[in-house]
Formats: sequence, structure tokens, C-alpha cells
Amino acid sequence: MATPPAPVEYAHRAHIVTALEQNLLALWSRFGRGDGCMLHELDDAIWFDTPARTLPYNAVLRFAPERDSEARIDALFDHYRTRGVPFLWMVHPTARPHDLAEHLKARGMEEAEVCPGMWMDLRGLPEIGDPPEGVSIHEVTDALGASSLLELIAWRWELPPGEVPLLAGITRAFDVGRRGSAVRCWVARQGTAPVAKAVMNLAAGAAGIYGVATKPNARGLGLARLLTLHALHAARRVGYELGVLHSTPMAQRMYERIGFRAEAPFGIFAPPQALHV
Repeated sequence: MATPPAPVEYAHRAHIVTALEQNLLALWSRFGRGDGCMLHELDDAIWFDTPARTLPYNAVLRFAPERDSEARIDALFDHYRTRGVPFLWMVHPTARPHDLAEHLKARGMEEAEVCPGMWMDLRGLPEIGDPPEGVSIHEVTDALGASSLLELIAWRWELPPGEVPLLAGITRAFDVGRRGSAVRCWVARQGTAPVAKAVMNLAAGAAGIYGVATKPNARGLGLARLLTLHALHAARRVGYELGVLHSTPMAQRMYERIGFRAEAPFGIFAPPQALHV
């Protein structure tokens, strides 16, 4: 498991933005280390390839060159065009050039979502509370839990049936369920059916929350809040005091009620109408 950070007072915006960016990079870079995958990691750019041909499984995670931006952008577009797959491009607060979004739009991408990067001091966490009647919360630690998690991931990203079998290999480097892994996951079950999930990544001195999603038949039960709190309390128990996440605009109010506050926007660019966020 990642070493818990020393106590920090969260007064400086640069510290929060760094944690938001580095925690995200640490998690998403794992896609480039799975079966049949490749991570391309330079000082000023990070991108990955997987065997899946569905978003979000090919992506540019970081881009901040000091020069030759146009040529570097074109080279990345050519890379994925040669592979014949759609890809995402994440635009961070420290991305370069400063008008990167305009360069991406000029090449046919659209801003599919603007995700508020949010943070909170975990010393002020509210209590978890009990699950609704008929619902149970389980951390993923065994094959059954892993199967439930993959089922929810396939549902969330609307993977075609032919790509679902690739998921186990693509996500192998996340080490979910392995004792001491920096990545931990929780699944909510309604009866025996998995209906919601949340992922936590311990990296860059912070507990990052990702992949919170609830199936339509279980919405309105507060499962997103419940799973998020389960994860954050687990992080606090092992010494973490900073929580970060990248919310959808729709979920921002829910996270604010937990104690998160918005710090900086993260843009997700994709081909038009190609990403279901």
C-alpha cells in the first residue's frame, strides 16, 4: 500500500491541483500496463493503448510540451488514426499549450464533459450511516467481487459484448483485491445483484475517488454517497487526510454535502457524441 503522507494543511491551491493531477495519472496510467496494453510515458506527455476499441480505453492523459505543440498534437492524432480507434484527451489545469482545448476542437474533438476537480480534508468526514434495507456494501477482495465490479464497469461504459471479455486483462494492473494494493473498490448489492460501485486510489498523498456509478433501478437510495464514504473512511483509517475526486457536474452537489469543495476544472475531449459520460 502507498505510504500515508505526513499531515498537511491544505492552504495552497498548487498543492491541491498537483494531488488532483497526479492521483488521476497514477490510476489511469494502469490501463497502459494491462494485458495487450501499452503505456507511452514521456516527461511532457502520457498516453496509453488497450485492445478495446471503445471509449474510454484509449486516451491521452497528460500533455504539456514546451515547444512543437502543433506537430506533437498531430502525431498523437495520427497514432490513434492509424490504429483506427477513438480516443479521449484529458485537459488538466497545467496542460500546455494554454489554448490546448482550441487545438483539439480544430481537429474535430468536442468537450464531452467538464469535471470539477474537488478536494476535502478527511479529518472532517461525516459518518457513513447504514445502507438501505435490502442493500449490502462489500469491498472487492475475491473473485465474486471482481466479477461484480467488471459487470458494473461493462454496463457503465456500454461495452459491446465482444469487448467485455477483454476487461479482466485490461484492468489486471489495477491489482484490485490484492492485499496492500493502492487501488481498492467497493460494490453495493441489492439482494445478490451488483447495482453500484466506487473505486479509490491511494497516490500522490491523497485518496482519490473514481468510477462512482449506480444502475438506474437503484438510484435515489444514496448509494453513491454511501460508497464514497466507505472508501474515504478506509483511507482515513490508514492515515490519509486529503481526499480528491473529479466530479460530474450532476454529482457536484452530492460531493459538496459530504465536504468536498471545487478547486479546478478538468476537461474531457472526445470525438463528437462518442463518449457516454
